[in-house]
Amino acid sequence: MSITSFRAVSVGALGGLAAFLALGPAASYGAQLFAALIGWAGYMQFGGKLEGLKKSIPHHLFGVLLAAVALVAATRLPYGLTIGVAAWTAIAVAVTLVLLVLASKLPALAEWPVSLAAYATLLATTHADDLLALAPNNPALLAALSLIVGAVFGYAAEQLAEALQKLPLPGQKAPSAARS
Repeated sequence: MSITSFRAVSVGALGGLAAFLALGPAASYGAQLFAALIGWAGYMQFGGKLEGLKKSIPHHLFGVLLAAVALVAATRLPYGLTIGVAAWTAIAVAVTLVLLVLASKLPALAEWPVSLAAYATLLATTHADDLLALAPNNPALLAALSLIVGAVFGYAAEQLAEALQKLPLPGQKAPSAARS
């Protein structure tokens, strides 16, 4: 079997596990399945492996941070009363997105689309009132943790696929280590 077949099995199995955990036991803690899958995709954008994990997490955290800044600015600063909530929110989003792309000049944040996906993750799930709370239900914390867990699941799926590839199939000898 090819590595693609083993990867399909590992992604399916761990994706199913992530769905079960996010919708079952971890649901009461605010786990977000779609954020975990976005985190997983960000991990893969960096080519997977441990390097992909190291590179994706700063992008996820940065995107969530900037989205939180935009939401706090849009909901806590009084300018919305003067120019309208939609216009003020648009300005807050525009400014933080400019910062997100400009930050791509830094090597640690060079792949701004990964940060943008994380940014969108927070915007899709947030009640701005909870953003400033130092509490376990803070949506920025939950989004960041879900993104990171997704990247870790991606890493685990890759490790599982590689381990499965090394197992002999019934009636076969163990594959050589050089197989890819």
